[in-house]
Amino acid sequence: MPDVAWWSKSHAKVIATVDGRYQGNWQKYIGRWISYRDRMQKLFANKSVAVVKSRGIRMQGVQLQNHIKDINSRLDVLNCLKNEKEASAGIELENFNTAAGRNSSVATKKSQFAAITGNQLDIEVTAKCDKDSAIFQITNLGNKWPRLGEIYVYKIDGKALLSKRRVRMGNSQQATFRIRKRGGGSYGPVGLWVSPSWDKRAFKYDATITCG
Repeated sequence: MPDVAWWSKSHAKVIATVDGRYQGNWQKYIGRWISYRDRMQKLFANKSVAVVKSRGIRMQGVQLQNHIKDINSRLDVLNCLKNEKEASAGIELENFNTAAGRNSSVATKKSQFAAITGNQLDIEVTAKCDKDSAIFQITNLGNKWPRLGEIYVYKIDGKALLSKRRVRMGNSQQATFRIRKRGGGSYGPVGLWVSPSWDKRAFKYDATITCG
C-alpha cells in the first residue's frame, strides 16, 4: 500500500473493512476510491486546492498530483486483493462442511479486527493479547460523536462487567482498554461492546479475545 499517513496500510484491515462495512462488496468499496480519485483529478485540472479536513491538510499542484498517483497505486492493490479474495472463495466453500462440524470457542487468542458502522458511528475495533492482558483499541474514523457513547468490557462467562467508560470521540481519536486481573492472571474470554447514546444498537460483542 502507498505510504499515506491517514490511510490504512494493512491488507488484513482493508479486507475486514470490506467484509464488515461493505458486506463483502469489493466493487462498492473500490468505487468509492475511484470517485475520490476523480474528485482529486478534477481539482488538479482546475488548479484548485484539495483539503483533507480530518488532518487539516491542503494539497495543490505537484503535491496533489503525487497524491493522485498514490490513489491509483492503492486502487491497483485493492483490485489485486479483490481478485485474491474471489479466487479463495471456492476453497472456503469446499472447506465449509468440514469446518462446520467442529466446536469453536467464543473468543480466541488471535488478534481481531472489526469495522463497525451505524448512525453517525464509524469505528474500528482491535483486540489483542499482551501476555495475560487483553487490550482493546477503538479508533473513530468518522466525525466527532454527536453525544457521549458508552464502551463496555465484559467477562463473557456470566457477562460480568469489567470496565465501563463514557466518551465522546473526535475524528481519528483512539480509546484503549487494558484488561487484567489484579494480582495477575486472566479473566478468560472477554468482550467489548460500544453503545452510542444517540442510536440504539442491539447487544452484540464488537470484539472478543481470550488471553493468558
